Amino acid sequence: MKLSFSRITTSRRFIPEIDGLRFIAIASVLLFHINGSTNVKDIHQYSHILNNSFLLRVFSHGNFGVPLFFVISGFILGLPFAEYYRSRNNPVKLKTYYLRRITRLEPPYFLVMTLLFLLTVYLKKTIPPQEGLMSYCSSLIYCHNFFYPGKMPKLNVVAWSLEIEIQFYILAPFLAKIFSIKNLKSRRILLTCAVFLLIFLNNFCVVQPPVISILNYLQYFLTGFLLVDLFIEKRASISHSVWLSLLSLFLFLSIYIWSKENFSSSTARFFWESFQLASSFLFFYLVLCDKYFSLLSKKIITNIGGMCYTIYLIHYPLISLFGNTLVKHVFVDNFILNRTIYFFLLIGFVLLVSGIFFLLIEKPCMDKNWPKKLVRKLQSINS
Repeated sequence: MKLSFSRITTSRRFIPEIDGLRFIAIASVLLFHINGSTNVKDIHQYSHILNNSFLLRVFSHGNFGVPLFFVISGFILGLPFAEYYRSRNNPVKLKTYYLRRITRLEPPYFLVMTLLFLLTVYLKKTIPPQEGLMSYCSSLIYCHNFFYPGKMPKLNVVAWSLEIEIQFYILAPFLAKIFSIKNLKSRRILLTCAVFLLIFLNNFCVVQPPVISILNYLQYFLTGFLLVDLFIEKRASISHSVWLSLLSLFLFLSIYIWSKENFSSSTARFFWESFQLASSFLFFYLVLCDKYFSLLSKKIITNIGGMCYTIYLIHYPLISLFGNTLVKHVFVDNFILNRTIYFFLLIGFVLLVSGIFFLLIEKPCMDKNWPKKLVRKLQSINS
């Protein structure tokens, strides 16, 4: 049997550039957590190198990959609604929409969270049973951010952002009614103004809610909506230019130089986040709408990008599990080479385990008919 890491899409419509952008987002997050994990060992002995290394500084801001995922989600979920409001064909049935979210995302999530609960509470015993159970249950219903404001999920740190995603999944059909505005210019101006208004409120609002929610990140999802509105034009609007490619790539890479936490004033944070989002928008637009950067459509890139949900779910526990043992070993005396070995070994380990999990668990759940097929199979076994 031939193994295939290609994703199964509900609509049978595959946009390789989406998985190319997913690759960038998951690579950012993966390098961010590997860098943080390996820094623990080297923070004292090599603090001067860590502080002055430009590449490691970029990796330390790789958590911006999470908002990039939010932009991608806005695009993916907004696309069928935008096409419906434009053509009035193929209406999106809400029952099918929500059921698809459940059957596609919940089995891998439930399995990973349950395994982590059993591992941390009963095998490694790093979390007391009652505390672990409460964290487990709150994460399962995507409410850890509400029950424990300001605290990361104990079983799987990255689960906090999945709660934001779920909130958007619920609201997306209603937010997507903005595509019903027939006047193209008015619709795009409204979306753009909403994005910058949300950035402004998140940086200048005196009273910030203690709970992390979609209100903190809605500007990224709406940026995805704006990309959809341009994408459905189905025509390239910017002629290919080497200089434009280089400029957009430079601007996009520069968003990793600093994070909002590096700026002390609300004004500086507002302009920095606006710059990050605008630079990301330009890069995403050129990739999705004008087919720039064909490298992102290569199969090895799209296959890894297509596994991003699996990688995101399990990479942090895997890094903790393997990384804690790995960093005890010094392979060479050179700091840079030693750190490079750490990175490659951890990346290889995460991709290997993720590939197996993807093939066995996530990919079968991509088939929208898997529940019916499972029921039929069970019935045939019982009969």
